[in-house]
Amino acid sequence: MSATVSGANLSLRPSMTRVIVAASIGNMLEWYDFIVYAMFAIPISHAFFPGKTDFTSLLETFITFGIGFLARPLGAILFGTYADRTGRRAALTLTVLLMALSTLVIATCPTAATIGIAAPTLLVLARLLQGLSAGGEIGGAIALLVEYAPPSRRAFYSTFQEVGQGGALFLCGIIATIVTTCFSKSQVNEWAWRIPFLFGLLIAPVGFYIRRHVPESDVFIAHESETTRGQPASLIFTEHWKALLAGIGMVVAATVSTYVTLYIPTYASTVLKLPQSHAYLGLIVVGIVVMLCPAVGIFADRFGQKPVMLFALVCLIVYPYSAFSYLSAHPSGGALITVQVIMALFLTIYLAPTFAFMAELFPTTVRSTGTGLAYGLGVTIFGGFTPTIVSMVVHSTGSKLAVAFWLMASAAISAVSLVATHDRSQQGLT
Repeated sequence: MSATVSGANLSLRPSMTRVIVAASIGNMLEWYDFIVYAMFAIPISHAFFPGKTDFTSLLETFITFGIGFLARPLGAILFGTYADRTGRRAALTLTVLLMALSTLVIATCPTAATIGIAAPTLLVLARLLQGLSAGGEIGGAIALLVEYAPPSRRAFYSTFQEVGQGGALFLCGIIATIVTTCFSKSQVNEWAWRIPFLFGLLIAPVGFYIRRHVPESDVFIAHESETTRGQPASLIFTEHWKALLAGIGMVVAATVSTYVTLYIPTYASTVLKLPQSHAYLGLIVVGIVVMLCPAVGIFADRFGQKPVMLFALVCLIVYPYSAFSYLSAHPSGGALITVQVIMALFLTIYLAPTFAFMAELFPTTVRSTGTGLAYGLGVTIFGGFTPTIVSMVVHSTGSKLAVAFWLMASAAISAVSLVATHDRSQQGLT
């Protein structure tokens, strides 16, 4: 695998290729499972929260979706501490196994009609396990990629974590389209919604095998003797709290934009009265767009991470109102897909340098914990409950533009945080 920009050789040595594949495929499993849950929220609500109005059942499903995010900060602390003390490889191997276990529970859990209240209880427990796994995943994966990368190529290398996310969107879009096309609506609601979860389990053994054989970075090995000084989590809150706040602020726009993208199939069905299949087709294209992150990473390494991020944030502040105004006035499959793709383009431009920028804020001894905790808290506070918040606002006010206002506010918060944060790109890692 290689790439060249303006004569600069970006060839990847064999060990770097293994690192990229390990980070990408594991992250794809993490994202795949979260995305599938959001995409099949309606049939899941029928299976686990029956006997109520459709809106109430759907709201409870989204609340359960959000509960999984409450465990992310704890996962970041537990697995981040393990990664900062023992190594990135060991922590990332555990997270992929934990995610596979939680996916298996959701895929095979009996419905409420069969085992009563035990069904939603098991669903909540599975979501908490997913949250723990995802909370530990992001910090370890980003730390591994950034520590392997040369200073002038950190944005480029770190974007392969987003390639996994884009691959998950692409894969989910294809599988959801196949399932909703091959099976009737009643079949999807009754049992076919489980198929994508079962398919996701196939990724786990591959991710586990690759991660078991990935080497640690020279940067981590060089700082390994320093990892006994204090608990990483306590150091984050006492010595690196400014970096933590900056990281949380930068995550806001990324996480809200991402989870609005995942909410759109439900928005299409419940608000716009369009077939969900239109939104699933859009997610396939969105996945392809997000997988273009490495190209943006090359650009950010050359012209600066911060300017690229600010440009994307301005677009995310300006675009949503006009986009959703047009979509609500002219609901159609073509308009929906267009809005999805343009949103994905701005999100991709913002995401590409963001995780490298965040990782550079923390020293090696707490990088996995710090990056994971900033991401976990940002996602928990602003992202995980985005479908719930938007659904409630749309239902109570009747405004179809609630999605746009939430997107614009999130981008403004991230812009303020970014402007106030010092750019440490191109510098050596401490």
